[in-house]
Amino acid sequence: MLSSFFSKSKPINFLIVAVYMFVLYIIAHYKKGLNLDYIAILSFVGGLIAYVLAMLILNLVTQKNDLTQKSTNTILLFAFLTAILPNSLTDYRVLLSNLFVILGVRSVLSLRSGKDIKSSILDASLCIGLASLAYFWSIAFIVVVFFGILFFEPKNYRNWIIPIIGLSIVYILSNCFTLLFYDSFFLITNYVESLSFSFDGYVSKGSLFSIGVLIICILFFFTIYLIKYNRKSTKSKPVLKVVIAQLLIAVAIVVIAPNKNTAEMIFIASPLAIIGTTYLEIDNGKLIQEINLWVFLLLPFMILLF
Repeated sequence: MLSSFFSKSKPINFLIVAVYMFVLYIIAHYKKGLNLDYIAILSFVGGLIAYVLAMLILNLVTQKNDLTQKSTNTILLFAFLTAILPNSLTDYRVLLSNLFVILGVRSVLSLRSGKDIKSSILDASLCIGLASLAYFWSIAFIVVVFFGILFFEPKNYRNWIIPIIGLSIVYILSNCFTLLFYDSFFLITNYVESLSFSFDGYVSKGSLFSIGVLIICILFFFTIYLIKYNRKSTKSKPVLKVVIAQLLIAVAIVVIAPNKNTAEMIFIASPLAIIGTTYLEIDNGKLIQEINLWVFLLLPFMILLF
């Protein structure tokens, strides 16, 4: 039974989820139209690697910080939430940016240990800076870094300066790269993207269905998570607040993104997968669990194929 299988955390589970993601990734690219030129193949392979790595690192984050039980429910939900957004799977920029954001959040959560505080803050800031090079508005996740400082180590004023230093390092190194290879300077005006509150890009049959499913998941999972949050220990709440902050910032990015085509919604997937796992861990009976998991497995195929 699916509920028994995904309740375990074994190598075979990760392999099957990775194969599941690979199949969905192939279908999304096939539906869009495959190109066989050199750049397209590199983008395809690079996007796939970033996609699978994001899943593996997300699992590492959840298990190391005790955000969920020892299972593969979180990565299954991650695969489901990304696959219902086909445009995210065919955009290597957002896949790469999402990978760096997850790496950045991993460094933020490591602050709870109280070890190598400054190093962790710098690592998180560098990751967010690199993410913004692939998709600019992912820079908003630098707020998560400041939340991490606030929750775990707020008294040392030097910690509040490090994120700015981290972003500056990324900007300087980017200029070194462009000067070396393109003989041009990477201006701030070339780096910063515009804001847009227009949602015309979502007005299509496929997009509306995907968005509707995602909104239902956000409202339902988040409500369950808030109920469970009040029962958590005081020690664990700062970590949970970081996850909530990540989700809220991801939603904010969707609102302000200049070119909306649902690809930017991929940033919602990782925090929502963690939050949604809380629901799957509730004992609702075997039948309900089985139905839930089959829906999560099959719904992406319906969206991608029809």
